[in-house]
Amino acid sequence: MTTRGAASVILQVDGISHSYGGLQAIKGVSLEVQRGTFCGLIGPNGAGKSTLLDCISGRIKAQKGRVIFEGVDISGWPLHRTARAGMVRTFQVSRTFQRLSVISDVMVGVPNQIGERVVPALLGTWREDQRRHLDGAVRMLHRFHIAEVAENLGSALSGGQQRLVELSRTMMTHPAMLLLDEPFAGVSPVARRELVAHLRSLCQDDGVTILMIEHRLDLIEELCNPIHAMADGEVVASGSMSELRQNDRLISAYLGHVDDRSRKSQP
Repeated sequence: MTTRGAASVILQVDGISHSYGGLQAIKGVSLEVQRGTFCGLIGPNGAGKSTLLDCISGRIKAQKGRVIFEGVDISGWPLHRTARAGMVRTFQVSRTFQRLSVISDVMVGVPNQIGERVVPALLGTWREDQRRHLDGAVRMLHRFHIAEVAENLGSALSGGQQRLVELSRTMMTHPAMLLLDEPFAGVSPVARRELVAHLRSLCQDDGVTILMIEHRLDLIEELCNPIHAMADGEVVASGSMSELRQNDRLISAYLGHVDDRSRKSQP
């Protein structure tokens, strides 16, 4: 799916390679992501998908290759710097603050808060800024339908609620691109449908570009086009799900088995 406006390349990955000891996790991966698209990244366990997101986002530094985001070479930038540039990565395990209230958790996502600086803190000029951020956090909780748990601690939330809190906090940074690593893990079937709708809305209505790792091919097919398929540390095919199903290597190594499991796990 694509959003309004002409497509352009927002992310270019050029020959990225990374090894852990003697194990080469990714081998010269190159791909492009068009602005406003919802892209999928699939492949068997150990294919190198999460390592690729780590290298793109700056969680780890790739040993070879370049990452170009919004026309800027961000190769080697640390995770917090890429986030400030507009690219935010999430992880397989939802990262919420268990001892913070939901509203406080969401407000943590606001970058460069004025109250963090000495002079505004001493003069008290941070209060207006804080109220504005609080209003924004409340609007975000209403958008993702979790305003009723605003005062609850993170430890009291369901898996689906934690994902939505994480998404709310992420959107407080106004990202241009999200890198999602199995966002549906630990989410119930009912909450899963709600999360599908929210992610689709972020892409279609807000113009956020999304690159998502997901093992459930039914969700990948519903949300993503194009889809990049990885195996043995390489991107071996790209296209729509119908096109990937014609790839003999993927059928034998991955797609056939996962499709069967995905159908059996459907509620």
